[in-house]
Amino acid sequence: MTCKKILAALALALGVQTGASAAIVTIDGDFFDISFDDALIGLFGTPAIVGDEIKWFPSGSPGFSAKVTGADDLVVTSSTFALKITADDGYQLTGSSLSEGGDYFFFGNAVSGVSASGQLRMTSLTPSAATVIDGITPDGTFTANPALTFTTNNWSASAVVALSAPATSANITIQNILAAWAAGAPPLQAAFIEKKEVTLSVGVVPIPEPSTWAMLGLGVGMIGFAIRRKMR
Repeated sequence: MTCKKILAALALALGVQTGASAAIVTIDGDFFDISFDDALIGLFGTPAIVGDEIKWFPSGSPGFSAKVTGADDLVVTSSTFALKITADDGYQLTGSSLSEGGDYFFFGNAVSGVSASGQLRMTSLTPSAATVIDGITPDGTFTANPALTFTTNNWSASAVVALSAPATSANITIQNILAAWAAGAPPLQAAFIEKKEVTLSVGVVPIPEPSTWAMLGLGVGMIGFAIRRKMR
């Protein structure tokens, strides 16, 4: 564990013992740390780091879902998770990719259906740079069930963002929106969609050692010298 991680752990422990109101949680990963406000986790739940991936498994009842009941025509459920990523010493962040999925069903006439959407946003903090954004897009189409068939189907969606230059720290925001609609007379119409898992893969690369840069510079210099000799 690096010095900065030890200091962060001590600060967090002292905050708990003295009754401080700070709600910032830091999780130590293999290549980076993540920090987030545990009072603002919304429908995502608490994340975990596995290698270079950050994972969420929304749970509970009703969980991260949207469903149409007899009293509804359209239900939209949304939640946003924001976190800061700080690369470990010797590493840099290059971007991130999002994959998520769950299950759904809907049946009825042409005005019944479900959708999954949102945005993945990443902002380099060190060095400071503009935010890069990609929409969360379903990987396939949502297919209707026969009437009164409640068997669920699986769905998945993805998004990818790349930083303009490697960074040592960045903010990431994941916005998820689920919608279900069935505008008609029940019980012959129904719609349901649920998010069961979210995986954020973080692009991480080692920072080249000074000797690597020196060798690279030497190689470029030798190539330039050879070209000048050939031109004479």
